[in-house]
Amino acid sequence: MPTSSTGRRRTLIAATAAMVAAVLPALPATAEPAVAKAVPPPAASPCGPMDVTFVIDDTGSMGAAIANIKTGINSIISDVSTLSGGDFKLGLVSFKDNVRVINDLASGNQAAVTAAVNALAAGGGGNTPEASDEALNTAINNLPALGRPQVGDFNGTWRSNATKMIVLVTDAPPGGFDDVHAPVDVTNAHQRALEAQNRIKINSVYVPTGGVSAPIVSIMQDYANTTGGVYTLAAANGSNTATTIQQSLRNCRRTDVFIRDHTADTGVEPHGLNPIWTSPDITVCPTAAPCAGANPVVGSNSFIHVKLNNPGPNGSGTGYGNLKLYYTAQGGAAVWPTHWTHINTAVNVTVPAGVTSVVVPWNGVPGPGHFCLLARWESATDPMTFAEGPNTLTNTRNNNNIAWRNVDTVKVTPGQPTTRPFTLANPNPRAVTNLVFTAQDTPFAGKVTIDLGRELAARFKASGGKLEGVRQVDESRFEIVDLKQARFLGLVIDPKERFETKLEFTATEQTRAVLRVNQTDEKNEDLGGVEFRLTTG
Repeated sequence: MPTSSTGRRRTLIAATAAMVAAVLPALPATAEPAVAKAVPPPAASPCGPMDVTFVIDDTGSMGAAIANIKTGINSIISDVSTLSGGDFKLGLVSFKDNVRVINDLASGNQAAVTAAVNALAAGGGGNTPEASDEALNTAINNLPALGRPQVGDFNGTWRSNATKMIVLVTDAPPGGFDDVHAPVDVTNAHQRALEAQNRIKINSVYVPTGGVSAPIVSIMQDYANTTGGVYTLAAANGSNTATTIQQSLRNCRRTDVFIRDHTADTGVEPHGLNPIWTSPDITVCPTAAPCAGANPVVGSNSFIHVKLNNPGPNGSGTGYGNLKLYYTAQGGAAVWPTHWTHINTAVNVTVPAGVTSVVVPWNGVPGPGHFCLLARWESATDPMTFAEGPNTLTNTRNNNNIAWRNVDTVKVTPGQPTTRPFTLANPNPRAVTNLVFTAQDTPFAGKVTIDLGRELAARFKASGGKLEGVRQVDESRFEIVDLKQARFLGLVIDPKERFETKLEFTATEQTRAVLRVNQTDEKNEDLGGVEFRLTTG
């Protein structure tokens, strides 16, 4: 809450200016935004699902602005509903020198949020700085009240398929919980922006109740510029704060970067072409130079090359985001995110129109050197179009931000067995899974066997599982006798379990063949698998 002392205010503004200049990155020179005017109704559903949390300064100096927000809250929420096509979550956090979570981020709570906004009472605040940086910390990082000057926990889930926004409304610089504005508070404010970057847009609304402060403008602009949000200046008397918030909500435009699941993929999801776990846009190379693709070598520093395509069918414009790479044991139905290990992230990637190649280092490749890879594009302007669940294949099929590559190039020598691991899992509770072998084009000239291991083989027998095109060799080993297609029907695997089996390829002559091994559910829907490219040499 700004002080009434002009001299003290000028001293604080000067000190804040020095702090901002020392801590924040240089911002481009921009004209002061025009004060927001009445906002016409938005076009129907241009944004898709939206998660919006309002973070509002309710100190004494904000009385007029809060009164105006109360007047416009019905229109604000109506706009969110229209922009999102009715698929939205809302949250409400207020702050002075502490933080209060009034409404956790949730769907169907518009009446509760409306009532809570109407119950806000401006008052208190002590000295000029307020805990805006810590209120953002609460919302961005889902912080509980334990150990913090905070009332209520922020437990709401920010959905990966939603445009995520925080609307910050304040008239003061950040001051943490100690009511003092120091260099560390400018650093903390910028850190909050970095934590939200490419995940959550911060739309900062500055109400200059004590006159426009250039240092506060810089901090508020940094929130917006770093996260892809918008900075907006409201009237000093707070008379248009609601319409300013409405204006900021229009910043839900979508870009659409996609990673292909197969060569015919144009980014339209969901699609029925299979398999979708052999993405042509992900390759592993021994150097940063492009290559045809190779298996990563254990202990080496390899490089994952990913092609990002822009635009897809759901948006346009230059994309900005982070590209994250994950690996899991080579096999079928890996559960997201339980079975996936983060490799590395390319941060702040810019994707103009066309195809952009991104190289992500993979240092110290772990054993055994046979992996499934997952690429995920995360962007505040390009959210997933489908809410992710445990089924990695379903996530990949429905989100063009995700691509999966399970390709193993296997060199075999006639007469000498070559083994590869294949890990079995099951994302579906209380359901069985099937294991399917399908030769592509030319069948493998040789013999293929699989060792399920004693426990899984015993379960398969006890559950009455059936074999098609498969012959049991001994207690746990089976030979694939029909290389056009063979199936194990009825493998009992709990979602918490993983079983590593062993495939053995023995060529009888020179050969070049592709064998796909995948898992399916009870309805024979694909759950994921591996394409083995078998060559002699």
